Amino acid sequence: MKSDLFICVPCHLDKDSIFKMTNAYTAHGFSKEYIDTLADISKSELVDRVSQSFNRKYLGVYRLPIYSDVGIEKGPIDEIDIDLFLTYCHKNYLGLVTIVIRDYQGNISQVIDQVAREELYIKDHNIKDFLYNDFSITKNGEAKLVLSQAELNQDEILYYMATETSTSELVETNIISKKYQKLSETNLAVYDFSDIYASDSLVYQVLEVDEHKLQYQGLLIFIVEILVMQLAAIYRTNNKVTRALEENQRINVKEYELFSNEFANTLSIWQVDIYRYKGAQTIANDIKDSFGIQSVLNNYKQNDKFLQNIINTNNVKNSMFESWILFMIAIVLFFKELFLIVKNIITSIVDQTSFSDLDVISSISSTSIIIILVVSVYFIRKRKLEN
Repeated sequence: MKSDLFICVPCHLDKDSIFKMTNAYTAHGFSKEYIDTLADISKSELVDRVSQSFNRKYLGVYRLPIYSDVGIEKGPIDEIDIDLFLTYCHKNYLGLVTIVIRDYQGNISQVIDQVAREELYIKDHNIKDFLYNDFSITKNGEAKLVLSQAELNQDEILYYMATETSTSELVETNIISKKYQKLSETNLAVYDFSDIYASDSLVYQVLEVDEHKLQYQGLLIFIVEILVMQLAAIYRTNNKVTRALEENQRINVKEYELFSNEFANTLSIWQVDIYRYKGAQTIANDIKDSFGIQSVLNNYKQNDKFLQNIINTNNVKNSMFESWILFMIAIVLFFKELFLIVKNIITSIVDQTSFSDLDVISSISSTSIIIILVVSVYFIRKRKLEN
């Protein structure tokens, strides 16, 4: 049975990425059809503020070695041509790289298993290094897959849902999980042109059409693109937050604001009204639940809260130190004024002279100011300690 597999890799770009991709590849044939089809679908299915922020690039055709679940040490068991496409948002530089495998006649579960193991190699480099070295594109999370076949493969669907190979060279086993059995029986389709099943990492489309196949596949792919961009948004910021926590970095408020603003700039793809049609919104919600995006978002929020607490604690420590410094300065000034007053009194007694009114007023004023300063700093410091 022929299979089409779309491997969607979450990523983000920088300024060098745009420069490296300028006029690098010209789309023609299938690559042009793919870009035009996805662009047209996004324009018709998404509100303008979202669809108009997307750019699409063709990154070229490459050879992808296929490995068994033993790993790359044994060498490839097959090698296939793949097309690479980039979809990104020019507002926040979030994106995804889509690896397209067309009309594959081998055991597609083998490729799916390889994606799950993160053992994709292009030009003798793993996908992460390849994307960064060649295009300055940073892979920042695990890939999601869209598998499209003309018929429901009842023998393989449990392996598709589990993203595992059905022909393991390591163990001989069958999947009996009730979880995957339930997923394989839950059709998420809203329209009658295909059946849709989804798990944590894969969406399986059974598409019984021959003409305009890419058009019908695109109606699912554009939804997965949005969801993978949401994951890219979380991964990009959460990776920085996690690194700061793990390395015990001393992040200040300004640096933390950069993290928060970075994620805030992605809010356009999180809005519930970005889909023009309720059918697309329904499918998107179901696949989003299957992908566990809310759980990933909750993990980011938890890590963000930990980082906030650390920043707040550091700020309190800094405030305490600053207050202590001010308190000590006030004490020094107080004793300095006290010394001058005592000195003047002793000098006056020894010389048998009296204070002038100006000296009295000056001494009282200086002493009062210093006492007020000392008391104010003391209570401010005490209040910060209590809070």
